[in-house]
Amino acid sequence: MQQPTQNATSRTPKTSAITSLESLFNALRQVRRAPELQLGDILIDQGLLNLSQLRSALERQRMEPGRHLGSILVEMGMVSREDVHWALAQKFGIPYVDLEKFEVPENVALRLPADLAFQYRVIPIAEVDGRLVVAMENPMDWEAVEVIRFNTNLNIEVVMAAAPDISRLQQRLYAQFDETEALEDLNLVGPVGPARGEESTQLMEREAQKKPVVRLVNAIILQAISARASDVNIRPEKSRVNVFYRVDGRLQLIRSLHKTLLPAVVSRIKITGQMNIAERRLPQDGHARMVHQGRTIDLRISIIPTIMGESVVIRILDKGVGLRPLDEVGFTPRDLGILRQMMVRSYGMFLVTGPTGSGKSTTLYAILNEVKRREPHILTVEDPVEYDMEGVEQVQVHLAAGYTFAEALRHFLRHDPDVIMVGEIRDLETARIANKAALTGHLVVSTLHTNDAVSTITRLIDMGIEPYLVSAVIMGVMAQRLVRLICPDCRTEAEVDPLIRASLGVDESEVFYTGKGCSNCNGSGYRGRSMVYELLTVSPEIVDLINHERPVQEIKEMAVSQGMVPLTQCALNLAREGRTSLDEVFAVRLD
Repeated sequence: MQQPTQNATSRTPKTSAITSLESLFNALRQVRRAPELQLGDILIDQGLLNLSQLRSALERQRMEPGRHLGSILVEMGMVSREDVHWALAQKFGIPYVDLEKFEVPENVALRLPADLAFQYRVIPIAEVDGRLVVAMENPMDWEAVEVIRFNTNLNIEVVMAAAPDISRLQQRLYAQFDETEALEDLNLVGPVGPARGEESTQLMEREAQKKPVVRLVNAIILQAISARASDVNIRPEKSRVNVFYRVDGRLQLIRSLHKTLLPAVVSRIKITGQMNIAERRLPQDGHARMVHQGRTIDLRISIIPTIMGESVVIRILDKGVGLRPLDEVGFTPRDLGILRQMMVRSYGMFLVTGPTGSGKSTTLYAILNEVKRREPHILTVEDPVEYDMEGVEQVQVHLAAGYTFAEALRHFLRHDPDVIMVGEIRDLETARIANKAALTGHLVVSTLHTNDAVSTITRLIDMGIEPYLVSAVIMGVMAQRLVRLICPDCRTEAEVDPLIRASLGVDESEVFYTGKGCSNCNGSGYRGRSMVYELLTVSPEIVDLINHERPVQEIKEMAVSQGMVPLTQCALNLAREGRTSLDEVFAVRLD
């Protein structure tokens, strides 16, 4: 991976970014656009990039059509995201504002409701000559500009700022205001007591419909989407209500709310999820759907009663993230080719294994996206259905009504499918029916909870499936995990614990990297995740080993000799490329 040039470290965009109202005032009067200049030319001219690096990035862009050059430069570690924003500001003649140093009057920021600010990832920062100056990461988002103009009834002047800076300023300025406005509007002075009959239910429903509460809940959800969170946790404590976001698999405390807001907030979420707001003693599940910046986002809501009050978890299912083409999941070209050969077969079974949260569903949906190209009849049975897929008939199990995976599969076999996806093989009955489906001319894909790929074979045998049936239908098994990727903006050489080096068999001379934490990754040192995996292909030699019930280690050695890269080695390769840390490799290693 190439490193930023020396000049890039001596001159960063923020040295010329606007930090005061006076300099902003002057900049708005000296707008000079440079549309004839390209992004790469501007970065080279300012010493932030060299010609060799630009050529390398342009070559990669030709191989990945549709991707923005700036994203590629950041991913390759050649420039920071901030460098790209600054260069784009120069190209479009838009002032670039350093929000970390810029003093934003609170009354100006509050001209725009928090939910709209989070939805469009903007924040008002000043008023100049009767115009509202709004900081945005994407100044070409004309829809956002029009919405802001309509809501504020002011002419809008756009400036550029880094997305993390906008997000932090939103949290600082809006969080307290949302809470205060909601408290004042509800006129609550102490903890709310237990519900008492229909009158209390009607009261909470009225409170949940009030604008400040609606805005508060909307802001929490929209902020979570902007932060790339997979879940929102709202947890009642003794004196506060803590709001956590799960980002890249890790929980982060985002804000604390006054305890008196809990009943109204939970009631609002229940209304959104079409749940019973009068029921506070039993767990409830709900579902809602929203459209955010042209993307359909599903919200799966779980509410459970605790001794401190009702606890809420909202799972955010973003189709733009969860439904990905197979070639964007993270396979090597060799393994991608092997997998595609399996998916064109008319029968057989392919299994994906790993613990909860390892990305199995994303892989299965990517496989279905690939298979859909042949226009087969696809049926899925899931618990729950996570993403709606066009052209696929999806069924959700209903355990309370006795409609299980096995029961659904029985009906599927009479419904003329070509491809069947089973959300999870949990028991012998489901395993047998799935096995029968694969034997009788259907392509079956499913998941199983095992640690590695080879153990899946023995797990099916231990469940009661005869070895000759397992070897007859299994085409391949993939075990996978997710590792966090190092933030490219704060990537630095890591000091690795000698015990970790010894455990992974890594030489002391090898250099690895980590993230030291910066504003662009909220101090975590990581941004985004990638799949690491091992792909077992059931060859004739492995079929023979399965039929003779040979030990797991013997099957694994054969698979490795035939080209399977073990999961730990796959993760280690990612660390050697500088994309993840050895700590992440150590966390997902398979002994």
